[in-house]
Amino acid sequence: MMVTFVSQCEKKALGRTRRVLDSFANRIGDNTWQTVITAEGLQAVKKLLRRTASKSTAVSCFWIRSRSRSELVWIVGNRNKFNSEGIVPVNTTQKTVMNTQWENDWHYLPMIKALAAIAALLHDWGKATALFQGKLKSNSRFGDPIRHEWVSCLLLNALVQGNGSSTDNGWLTCLTEGVLDENKLKEVVTQQVPKPLDNLPPAAKLVAWLIISHHRLPYIEDDWRDERSPNIDTMLARITQSWGYENRQDEQEFNRRLSACFEFPNGLLSQSSKWQKELKKWAQRLQACQIDIERSMADGSYRLLLHHARLCLMLGDHFYSSQNAAPKWPDSTSLFANTDRATGNFKQKLDEHLVGVAKNALRTAHLLPAFEEQPPVAVDISSLKKPSRTGSLENGRPCVRRLQEVHCRTGSLEKLEASLNQSIPVHCRTGSLESRNASGAGSRLVHCRTGSLENRNQSRQI
Repeated sequence: MMVTFVSQCEKKALGRTRRVLDSFANRIGDNTWQTVITAEGLQAVKKLLRRTASKSTAVSCFWIRSRSRSELVWIVGNRNKFNSEGIVPVNTTQKTVMNTQWENDWHYLPMIKALAAIAALLHDWGKATALFQGKLKSNSRFGDPIRHEWVSCLLLNALVQGNGSSTDNGWLTCLTEGVLDENKLKEVVTQQVPKPLDNLPPAAKLVAWLIISHHRLPYIEDDWRDERSPNIDTMLARITQSWGYENRQDEQEFNRRLSACFEFPNGLLSQSSKWQKELKKWAQRLQACQIDIERSMADGSYRLLLHHARLCLMLGDHFYSSQNAAPKWPDSTSLFANTDRATGNFKQKLDEHLVGVAKNALRTAHLLPAFEEQPPVAVDISSLKKPSRTGSLENGRPCVRRLQEVHCRTGSLEKLEASLNQSIPVHCRTGSLESRNASGAGSRLVHCRTGSLENRNQSRQI
């Protein structure tokens, strides 16, 4: 194959790249090489370039397929030096003006981000209980009497009710100012409000729904009505801990361990400066979205907003939970969120987990507008570049056993019957089989490049 190499390297990488490419190809310009090479030789060039690659390395390889067509084979190093087709930009801008149109079209995106961030920072707040920390320490697989989502909602309810305000300004101001009265929160939580999601202000309702549903949707078999709730207030007013948030398989064990679900010997994360910093930041932004929240509650658009925010929260939670613990994260709370499945040891600290989930949820939220028109492109996937396999026959019989539409490089099989009793129109490069009887007793018309068989009785079984 004939290939062309284009180098956009800088600094010391330019000299290293030139030494490698000069060994394999002829230099036809200051930063361009061309040669005829085998696939094995091209792979060797790529390996040598990757071995010496640095941040300043950027080399593209093109396969000259014909006089008028070339194909980008691979890029080694900094992909930002080329576009998806390997073309070098002639000018750059500091602002991505191409994204302005779809970014500005999502007027509720700041609200989705604020809801996802606050919910992420509070979604596992209930893991600070003595029971959950003890379960992590002993690596127990026994279910909690009360799930941590429910305890997190009890803490959110205590935060809202504890400031004496019936609006969102009260509890959001507490978070903005970094004022968390842990003693008051513990006192309200131990009262075990039966319906903590009821009678909350608008923003708190949305955050509570995201917290309670970040693992599973509430469901109760005994009181399930299979009907659409007229609004979020009606739905939240019905949900109790019996909607999938308690484990009562063993009633005696449930009662014995229940009290530990409302004990917080290591506090409620108020000692974590990083967690508090993120809470202050996003509480301020959620406060700025209160008018939009009230508008969405009035016109019903909050349903779609919650759908997007929940998607971001769940993706962020699943992704960050799979990552290793941050080695330099300070241990200011002695609280943990999960354990390593391989070793059973503590993994991520609780405040680290909450902050990490929030950051990843926000990354997902930021990409939401792009999915409307510009999904991310997968590049340099060799398996996608390979030619597709042609259809195969076993003993002359089609492998597919049901009606299908098949299109391949060698032809097009428009209709295929498993019974083989129907006509099979086939059109291919080498000829066309206009009509064929699957029993082998009928006649067929064949037109091919080398000749023409107008009428022929097929004697052998197909």
